[in-house]
Amino acid sequence: MRKCRSLVTLIGKLCADRIMERTQLQGPINATLFSPAQLQSIVLSNNQLNGSLDLGTNYGSQLLLVDLQNNSISEFAQGTGYSKELLLLGNPFCQKMPSSENCIVPQQPNSSYATPTENCVALSCNAQQLLSPNCNCANPITGILHFRSFSFSDFQNGSYYTLLQAAMMESFKSDQLPVDSISLSVPLKDAYDYLEVRLDVFPSGVYVFNRTGFSVITSQLNNVTFVKLPDAFGPFFFILNTDNYFTGSNKSSNTGIVIGAAVGGSVLMLLLLMAGVYAFHQRKKADQATELMNPFASWDQNKANGAAPQIKGVLSFSFEELKKCTNNFSEDNALGSGGYGTVYKGTLPTGVLVAIKRAKQGSLQGSHEFKTEIELLSRVHHKNLVSLLGFCYQLGEQMLVYEYIKNGTLTDCISGKSGFKLSWTKRLGIAIDSARANCKSC
Repeated sequence: MRKCRSLVTLIGKLCADRIMERTQLQGPINATLFSPAQLQSIVLSNNQLNGSLDLGTNYGSQLLLVDLQNNSISEFAQGTGYSKELLLLGNPFCQKMPSSENCIVPQQPNSSYATPTENCVALSCNAQQLLSPNCNCANPITGILHFRSFSFSDFQNGSYYTLLQAAMMESFKSDQLPVDSISLSVPLKDAYDYLEVRLDVFPSGVYVFNRTGFSVITSQLNNVTFVKLPDAFGPFFFILNTDNYFTGSNKSSNTGIVIGAAVGGSVLMLLLLMAGVYAFHQRKKADQATELMNPFASWDQNKANGAAPQIKGVLSFSFEELKKCTNNFSEDNALGSGGYGTVYKGTLPTGVLVAIKRAKQGSLQGSHEFKTEIELLSRVHHKNLVSLLGFCYQLGEQMLVYEYIKNGTLTDCISGKSGFKLSWTKRLGIAIDSARANCKSC
C-alpha cells in the first residue's frame, strides 16, 4: 500500500480545494492549516488524523466550518475563541467528552432555498405539472444532484446556486437541448457528507419532453464532461426521482404520444400509398416507353404469327397520339373509306400532315398479315409509292400512318374531281406504268 501524504505538504492545496475527506490523510494537524484568510470551510472527515487539535488564535476570519469527524483526534485544546461550527464526532476525544458541543450529531439546516421565479402572476398548474422559473406550467425531469465535494457550508447562500444554474443552462444551450429553464432547490448534506440538490429541468415550447429529449438530457446529466462547474462545486452524479415519466401520473403525455403516433402512422400510410401510386404510374410510363421502342415485345409468338416483325425506318405511335392528331378520329378529318376501314387526315405534333388508315374492328387482319404488311411497306421505297411513316398496334387497333398526298387519289386526278388536269399523254403514261406494275413478266 502506498504511503499517505502528510498533511503539512498539502496545506497549499487545501487553501484552494478546502475539502479532502476520505483521502487517507494521517498525522497530527498543524494550526497553520486554519490560518489562510480566504478559507470558509475545511472538511477533513473520514481520514486518519491524530494527536491533539489546536486551532490556535490566527485562524481565518471567514472560517465558518471545521469538519474533522471520524478521525483519531484524542485531545482538543479549547479556549481558542473559535465560535463557529466545529465537528469532532467519531474521534477518541468524544469518547472521553461525549457531552461536548463539538461531539453532537450536526443538525441539518433548514433548506428552504429554491430558484426564484420571474415575478410570475398568479398561475395554477395541474397536479402533474410545476411552475418553471420562466412562469410556464410543465412536466419537468426531476432528480437529485449528488455533489461528492463542495467548498462552502452556508447552504442557504443563493449565489452558489445561481452560478451553478447559469453553468448548467449554458451547457444545455450549447448542446441545443430543448430546455427552457432549470430549478435548484432543497440543498442538504446526506449521510455520506455529499451535498444533495434537487434539480427540475423544464421543457422548451411544450409541457412535456418527448422520449428522445428525455433520454438525451438524463444521459448528459451523468456525463462528467457535460458542464463546467463553478469552483465551489466538485464532481457530481444525478439520480432520477422516478422512472415513470411517461406513465402513471403523466397520463396526459401518454395520450399525446398515442395521438401523435396515430397521426404519424396515418401520415406514413398516406405517404406509402402516394409512393405506391407514383411507382405504379412510373412503371406504366416505363412500360409505355418500352412498348413505343419495341411495340412487338409482347408479340404472340405462336406458330401462326411467327416471330415479331423486323421493321426499319418507321415509327411506332400510341393510340392516344393518333387519336389526338385526328381530333378523336373526327368525321371532318375522314379522307375516304373502304372495306378495310377509314383513312383520316391528321397532323403530328411536329406539324407534318399524315394519312392514317384505321382498320375496322370487324375487318382486322390477323397478327401475321399485319406483321407482313408492316415489314413489306417499311422496306419498299419508290417515287410513285406513298411512304409508310409508322403504325399503331395497341389496344386491339391496327393502324398504318402514311405520308399525306395533298392532290388526292389517282381516281380524283383522272376524273378531274381534285381540280388537277391531266393531258392525254400523262393519262396514257399512267396506264402503261400501272400495267407494267401488275404484269410480272413484262
